[in-house]
Amino acid sequence: MTYQKREIPVSVDTRIAALIGWPLGHSASPRMHNGAYAAMGLDAIYLPVSVEPGDMAAVVGAMAAMGYMGCNVTIPYKVKIMELLDELDPSAAGAGAVNTVLFKGDRRIGYNTDGTGFVRALRERAGFEPQGKRCLIVGAGGAARGVASALAAAGCEKFYIANRTAEKAGRLAADLNSRRCGLAEAAALDGRNIRLALDSVDFVVNTTSLGMWPDIDAAALDAALLQPRHLVCDVVYNPRETRLLREASSRGCRTLDGLWMLVYQGAEAVRIWTGEEPPVDTMAESCEKFLAGLQKGPGDGAEPDRAA
Repeated sequence: MTYQKREIPVSVDTRIAALIGWPLGHSASPRMHNGAYAAMGLDAIYLPVSVEPGDMAAVVGAMAAMGYMGCNVTIPYKVKIMELLDELDPSAAGAGAVNTVLFKGDRRIGYNTDGTGFVRALRERAGFEPQGKRCLIVGAGGAARGVASALAAAGCEKFYIANRTAEKAGRLAADLNSRRCGLAEAAALDGRNIRLALDSVDFVVNTTSLGMWPDIDAAALDAALLQPRHLVCDVVYNPRETRLLREASSRGCRTLDGLWMLVYQGAEAVRIWTGEEPPVDTMAESCEKFLAGLQKGPGDGAEPDRAA
């Protein structure tokens, strides 16, 4: 057997960050973060750590004790992680979900960079300003909470929250309405409710895993209900063009895939952990190379609401 030599410089001074979730699958985040650290000249490494539900408290405690600089959090822990933290940044408190943890001294501080990453992608990659706009969000998990909270802070006028479990959508809508009465309405995820919402919204955001590899034939909603004036966004990044985005584009809609949300939320996490500005173009390039490699083999590679 022939072994390929691969050198990964690690020392006692190497700073460590991680991604925790269950099941974790093939995430682009390690490639993206490690590419950023190399470009920045940092002695740091980012590890994917699959954590079974019963082990989360022990793993997070071990990371803090071992001096990790932080961790990212994906499904199913974006809400549950909050009970293990000492402090919430306003981004996490407003969202009611955490996707980034900073270990600072003996304190564990939670942030939500999903929403800020999405709003930045919306503005910089789609040229779309959410202030005064109306939005349909499909899903009501951790990613939906982060996205909705950041959009509300950016001045979004109205939300319709559609979810397969109407009670979960109702809880998210209630949280949004605690900020401003009448800001959000909840509905079950069915054709009638989607049709009614689409009649009055400017853009649509799928925050679920529907359409993610390997179930690429799934779609968050019936694209036949879309109109050319809608901007359609998907937080799934594998595949880059989901069935929803492909069919929306065929109906004349503008679209935004999930890659740049992933990059921008990751860049914000790097800033939180290191205090330095990361190279977002390098991070995007690392993700694109990773996804190109997945075309040759299996992998799921998404971090939206799977379903969170």
